[in-house]
Amino acid sequence: MEARSPMRFETQASPRGRAKAKVDFESGQSGMERHHHQQTTAAASAMDFDVESEVLKSVTSATRSQPQSQWGRMHSLGMIAGASLAAYAIMSNLRLAKQEHFELFHIYYQPLLVMLAMLWMWAMDVRAFEQRSIAYSVCFSPQDQQYLLSSHQLFQVAATLSGIVLGSATLFAYHCANSQIWLAGLHPPMMYGLLILLLLPLPLRVLFSGNRQFFAKTLFRVATPIREVTWSDFLLADVLTSLAKALSDSERAMCHIMAGPVMKPHASHQLCGSSSWIIPLGLAMPYLWRLFQCIRVYKDTGNQGQVFNAIKYSTAFPVIIFSAMKYQVSAEAWKGLYKPLWLGAALLNSSYSYFWDIERDWEIQFFTSPGDRKCGVPQPVFRNELFFDKAFYYYLMVSNLVLRLAWTYKLSPHLRRNHDTVLAFTLLEAFRRFQWVPVRVEVELRKLQHQKPELGQLVPAPSLDKVAKGAERKGLLTEDNP
Repeated sequence: MEARSPMRFETQASPRGRAKAKVDFESGQSGMERHHHQQTTAAASAMDFDVESEVLKSVTSATRSQPQSQWGRMHSLGMIAGASLAAYAIMSNLRLAKQEHFELFHIYYQPLLVMLAMLWMWAMDVRAFEQRSIAYSVCFSPQDQQYLLSSHQLFQVAATLSGIVLGSATLFAYHCANSQIWLAGLHPPMMYGLLILLLLPLPLRVLFSGNRQFFAKTLFRVATPIREVTWSDFLLADVLTSLAKALSDSERAMCHIMAGPVMKPHASHQLCGSSSWIIPLGLAMPYLWRLFQCIRVYKDTGNQGQVFNAIKYSTAFPVIIFSAMKYQVSAEAWKGLYKPLWLGAALLNSSYSYFWDIERDWEIQFFTSPGDRKCGVPQPVFRNELFFDKAFYYYLMVSNLVLRLAWTYKLSPHLRRNHDTVLAFTLLEAFRRFQWVPVRVEVELRKLQHQKPELGQLVPAPSLDKVAKGAERKGLLTEDNP
């Protein structure tokens, strides 16, 4: 029998076998071509991978941020609507309440509204720092930086506390309008008790417990200025001086609650009333704390400027004392002696404080070394590097002067009869502090940049695009002169 070679066998295969072999050969060829194509494009794919991944990340973050931003806007609108409804309900019910209950409402709730406004404004300052890439946290010590809340977290805290206060105020006004006095008397003690529990360094794991404990410890450090002063201590103490009126009024409210009865405004008149020493003491304490801080810093560093800073805070005490004398002397003695002394002390305090804001806190030379005169008015000399537009600094100088003069209401116990006026002026003082903070932080960061270059650029330089646009408006940039 004749043997057949493999070649002979393949040539003599069946038609179906030959068709299958042809398909396998063609698929093999296409697979080799695909493999060769993959090898030739591997390098290009590797080069484009990083770019594509970054694009995917940006797209993913954009798609995620859209619902978050929409949720943030809806949340803000909801809070504004809720606060508006609460304010409407409070005013409507207070119109139906008795005059003594109207007075009690202002005693218990007015100081908390000012403190909440300051908290909201601090959150807005932090939001501005974040949006403008200002590393404000570098001003704080490394131990304190870990407890700083973001603007979003601060808004959460402010919204929660505002809900507690506005909810209690609404129920208090409603029960007063409906003559449910015993129910109305429950709300102020419950509200103040809850707020005190949130401020105390208790291990309550709600509302950023670690950060609340840090705030409570910093507040204790401010109230006992016998140790080294940190940036947190200084900033909180300065903010408390702007809240001196609110702190004094809250002290009076606590006095009413503890002395009782809660719904009898004149039951504890001698202890918590206008002639009580508690009112001026509450006004003076923030300035006393800040005065001791200046003395401590001078003792630790030998900085002569802290002596003059301490003198500035000491000028607040005559204003408080002379104002409180109205309830201790006759009307003739008040008009003939103590009222002129009070006005003179208030003018001295406001002038000194305004000078210190401009020359020392903001480092704008206007009184000591002014620039050339324009229309007979000396021009302020600014630093070489400014983060904000000069128009903003001019606005701050003018508005700060007006608000400093209005500061008299904050330091004067006898100017609290008109509740609406007092509330307006205390809110204006909080707004003045809100404007003061960004430039004060900018000055501090400039100092740190100069002292520690290794920290890098803490305050962004003015945008080149902004400078270019300004030059283009002046006709300095053209196609021939780019």
